[in-house]
Amino acid sequence: MERVRNQIGYQEAVKQGLTGYGIGIGVLDSGVFLHPDFDYRVRGFRDFVYGKKGPYDDLGHGTHVCGILAGNGNLSGGKYMGMAPKADLYVGKVLDKQGNGDIDILLQGLEWLLENKNLFHLKLINVSVGTKSQEEDEQWKEKEKRIEEMEEKIYRAGILLVAAAGNFGPKPKSLSLLGEDEDTISVGCHDGAFRLPGRRMCEDYSGRGPSKYVMKKPDIVAPGTEIVSCGKRTYVKKSGTSMSTPIITGALALAMEKYPDKSPEEVKRKLIYSARDLGEAFTKQGWGMLDLRRLLN
Repeated sequence: MERVRNQIGYQEAVKQGLTGYGIGIGVLDSGVFLHPDFDYRVRGFRDFVYGKKGPYDDLGHGTHVCGILAGNGNLSGGKYMGMAPKADLYVGKVLDKQGNGDIDILLQGLEWLLENKNLFHLKLINVSVGTKSQEEDEQWKEKEKRIEEMEEKIYRAGILLVAAAGNFGPKPKSLSLLGEDEDTISVGCHDGAFRLPGRRMCEDYSGRGPSKYVMKKPDIVAPGTEIVSCGKRTYVKKSGTSMSTPIITGALALAMEKYPDKSPEEVKRKLIYSARDLGEAFTKQGWGMLDLRRLLN
């Protein structure tokens, strides 16, 4: 995360004293382990897979995502601090211990967050879950329609849904199901000039547009290769668009704190219009790389 903050101009948020304080963020993933970097900011938890009580994470993916999003970095002396270190988290477990999920369970999680939006002061939902479309399946088409309807309901409720573009690239039209919709902010992965010799970069398999609704998809990209964030008691590295997505969600939390009078749609437009063009195809980079300096000014 230290490398990521340098890449995206995070010093601007520090200079302005922005932390995501008072912003409620829903996270649908594999759960969350109560890592020290979360303090008491995991305000709500619901297990839609096994029905267990109390926060837990039997996969580790959700904890890592939450750390990128809102870890305060205390255990690392600030080195691995997340994007919005004072934001509140409301976590729904929708993935099992193997990382598998179901559309019906995902819909239950989204409905839970939507129903409690006022109680949770909910402004954002992060879904770092890449589900690939199966258009040839008739049952899938019905589920896809329900997802689209839910995305529209969330958008009309004044909540921004931020979803991973998925790791099904580099073929065209390889976006995840949630990331295709025009109401959802779809996040791809790109590490800019940063390279790891001999290692695969996540931009090589980041989901590509266009979607069936919008030509310029994903909407935006952020770093996602070997990101160090919260694990069980300590820190771990993970790669993928799942890691890029909470970087964008956290940036939006900072922008919402900075611009409390702007509508979610205005904040979304500011996010994409302030992105830095990487010179890549718009089906790979969307509007470009997150630029926090421009977003917060």
